[in-house]
Amino acid sequence: MNQIEQNIEKIKTTQNSISIQPVGQELNDDMRTKINEDMSYLNEMLQTNKDELARLKAKLRRSGFKSTELEQTISRLSKSLEEESSKVANLQIQLSQKDSLITQLSTSVNDMGKNIEDLSTNAKEKDSKIKEKETKIKEQDETIHTAWYVFGTRKELKEQKIVTTDGLFSPQRVLQSDFNKNYFVRIDARNTKSIPLYSTRAKILTSHPKSSYTLEKENGNFILLIVEPNQFWSVSKYLVIEVE
Repeated sequence: MNQIEQNIEKIKTTQNSISIQPVGQELNDDMRTKINEDMSYLNEMLQTNKDELARLKAKLRRSGFKSTELEQTISRLSKSLEEESSKVANLQIQLSQKDSLITQLSTSVNDMGKNIEDLSTNAKEKDSKIKEKETKIKEQDETIHTAWYVFGTRKELKEQKIVTTDGLFSPQRVLQSDFNKNYFVRIDARNTKSIPLYSTRAKILTSHPKSSYTLEKENGNFILLIVEPNQFWSVSKYLVIEVE
């Protein structure tokens, strides 16, 4: 019986040495091996001591010896063994539940990781589409507000086929043939408010509302001032000015 009592103390000590970490902290291989070994030891010790106690009970009955103290000791040891058996069983359940919860958490984490990856991919695709759309809108906006102008002498304009005529006394035509577009300066019609012409004589050959612009002189040379850009470019996106 003394040996059984000592064994029960060993069982208690072994149980206390098994650490149940908080859920979410995985057990490494060494820890799992140690816990499995301790659990096997506990179950083996419990069964061995139960068998030994049962043997003592049977021996006492056969002997016919009556001792209240001895019977109480045996009863106390039996109760202690049952309590420890219950604790070990509960410990086994906690370990099983922990493994199950960790598996669920791992699955949830993996699912979250996949969802985050999908969201990231979708966000990148959406961002790419938004940028592509913004670029397209910007290009369209630039195209809508793009204008071209050129100024030059009558000879220069004729050489570039910007101004053409059928004969000496025929009226000149502007931008009627396959003119040289590379000769023109490209501008943003919204931002261009003045065009210096570097000439003492200037004549606008293309059609633009007269109220939308003025020709002013600065240091003896003309400058075209566009006072109403939207109105000025409403008739033609091309501006042709003849200078000397």
